[in-house]
Amino acid sequence: MRIVQSANPNGFLLRVSGFNVGKVLAAVQRSGAVTAASGRPGDDDPIVIHAITSGWITFESAIEVHTVRAGQLIIRDAGNSWRLASSANTASHVITIPRTLFRKPFSLDLLKRAHVADMASPEVRLIFDYLRMLETAEWLDSPGAADLAETALLAFVVGLMEKDPVYHWLDAEGTILAARGVIEQHLQDEDLSPALIAHRLGISVRTLHRSFSCGDQSVMSLIRQLRIEKARADLLSRRSEAAVSQVAAKWHFSDASHFIRIFKARYGVTPGVYVHDHVDAGS
Repeated sequence: MRIVQSANPNGFLLRVSGFNVGKVLAAVQRSGAVTAASGRPGDDDPIVIHAITSGWITFESAIEVHTVRAGQLIIRDAGNSWRLASSANTASHVITIPRTLFRKPFSLDLLKRAHVADMASPEVRLIFDYLRMLETAEWLDSPGAADLAETALLAFVVGLMEKDPVYHWLDAEGTILAARGVIEQHLQDEDLSPALIAHRLGISVRTLHRSFSCGDQSVMSLIRQLRIEKARADLLSRRSEAAVSQVAAKWHFSDASHFIRIFKARYGVTPGVYVHDHVDAGS
């Protein structure tokens, strides 16, 4: 971090004390009023959590500005360019996580924007209760135990970010588009399900459903929509009302009655009437 300006006539004041959880550094930081800059594109800078306990810090990047006050925290990618400004007597808990620990490909996608959360929330309290327990744990001297503690802490942080509505709206569209691609590839597979789609995308079923909740339909309603569209095309190509049961079975509707109900809800008429009307129109 490069200090741009200090409001203290005697220079920049900074006091830090902390401990390591594996490769993660958890520290308490106190500073005077200061303006600073951090992060450069291409740098292998860490992911940083600032939990403000007194004062405030403003974080400004090219796409967002957050003033984080006492009782709030921010999770940000320090590899991006940021300008920071803090009030006098600002104190915070700072957790520094090497970006290499975000092994899953979707984890860094969570950091397209910063995340701000209330420190009173159960999820945040869990993280800091866990850190307080680790601070006095003698078994952290064991490399194996430290690695397990580090993995658990990262899981808590990723879980907190996944709950953030900002993440939902940013990444939901991409997840839905990717899911649609998987659905279209497996539309004739009888075992097509949210679990199969999530597995192909490398995400949890919970994350898949959460992404779809930001749109206007569920995973299963999209599957039904695409199947009914394919079934309609099949009916028109066969030009026969007798094909209804065959088409229903091909596209994995539970039975002909179920297929007819969904078809009528979608197109306003039964499959038989639809085929009859379109055969006549094409004559």
